[in-house]
Amino acid sequence: MVKKHLFRSGLAALAVFSAVCCFSVSSYAVTIGTGSQSYRISVLKAIGTADSSFDSDEPCTRAEFARLMVLSSSEKDTSGMTLTSAAANDVPASYEGSQYIKTALRKGWMRTRLGGNFAPEETVTLNEAAKATLAALGYTDEDFSTNISQERLSLFKSLDLDEGVNAVNGSDALTKRDCINIIYNLLRTNSKDSSSIYGSAIDLTLSADNELNATNVIENSLTGPILAKTTQEFRNAIPFDLNDATFYFNGQNSGTLGKMYIDSQINHQGYVILYYNDDTRTVWAYGDDGGVSTYNCVRGKVTSIVYDNDNIAAPSAVYIDSVKYSLNSSDVKFMFSLNGDIQVGDYVVLICQDVSDTNDEEQSGLTDNYAIAVIKWDKNKDGSTAGTIFSENATVYRAGSSSSSETQSGSQAAGGSAGGSTESTAGAAAAE
Repeated sequence: MVKKHLFRSGLAALAVFSAVCCFSVSSYAVTIGTGSQSYRISVLKAIGTADSSFDSDEPCTRAEFARLMVLSSSEKDTSGMTLTSAAANDVPASYEGSQYIKTALRKGWMRTRLGGNFAPEETVTLNEAAKATLAALGYTDEDFSTNISQERLSLFKSLDLDEGVNAVNGSDALTKRDCINIIYNLLRTNSKDSSSIYGSAIDLTLSADNELNATNVIENSLTGPILAKTTQEFRNAIPFDLNDATFYFNGQNSGTLGKMYIDSQINHQGYVILYYNDDTRTVWAYGDDGGVSTYNCVRGKVTSIVYDNDNIAAPSAVYIDSVKYSLNSSDVKFMFSLNGDIQVGDYVVLICQDVSDTNDEEQSGLTDNYAIAVIKWDKNKDGSTAGTIFSENATVYRAGSSSSSETQSGSQAAGGSAGGSTESTAGAAAAE
């Protein structure tokens, strides 16, 4: 069974930034700036709150606003519930989105009108949005004195919850774009009597420029790794319509040709490593493209493991079919260490990143191939799930692999004497 995997390190950074900013490696210099309207939409899309259709001047209904409120809160996990009773007099259980309306009413974010009607198709007003967002932050009617609506609207504006909103007066109708901005502002605003932003409840953090960072949310929503050896396994592995998906191959946006690239990788190389985010309908695939991309997969046999002199528990490099790959992730190092699950003779797939060595003045501009993730390959299994993957600061994910009971160190392989590579090593596991 494929499980969700906390996906960090350089590989995670690329996946997250790609999802939020929608960029390819080659277009890094022209990515959109944080705080822009498109960035805000991208963040809300990444966390599963709204899609690009909300970046419009169309009116936003009360039902749609209730949905935005729920999907940007800790109540988002209840969004799939099925109601057995009406949410309001005019919102039967069968009404699309009734569960969001019921949750918004239960939380006190929104209210019914006289007679118990919710008026789901009416356009939400600035006053109603101010009431909802301030209630979510912990403010109640007791926090205001005589003119509650006016004082609430003043507080709403003083907290900059109206940043990017065109509506000014409380009775003004809101567009979908207005509501996207209100929700974004809500998520980065501190709750009443708290030093934490409202969005922290769903793992959002703030960047140095006071914009939302959706990294944790996306990491927790990634599913993988999945080892697909056939095109049918690839299609079966992804739970959403591939015609609606966004594809990245080895870190680069492959656009409408995404499926073709992945099919070609499987047909020519015999495998592809997949990750996907269900909320954003995004697929990240990694394979061997001959080292053309910044990220690239290498498959082969572990022929040697190199250990540093000062720490034989943390290998510095590994040789795959006698080709050296540096290790810069603590968890990947552990996998190849004396206590890890991979030993000389095992078959693996490395997900590598080319990194310029800026510290080497004599070889300035040259790149090194760093292994940032490793998957143990069981050649005798045809299952679609990769055996093991570790990446920096990640939790362990195992599915279907049989771990080695003994890891071969340099001293074990060389009979207690230093062997294999001689560059800054205490011993390297001998090649078979």
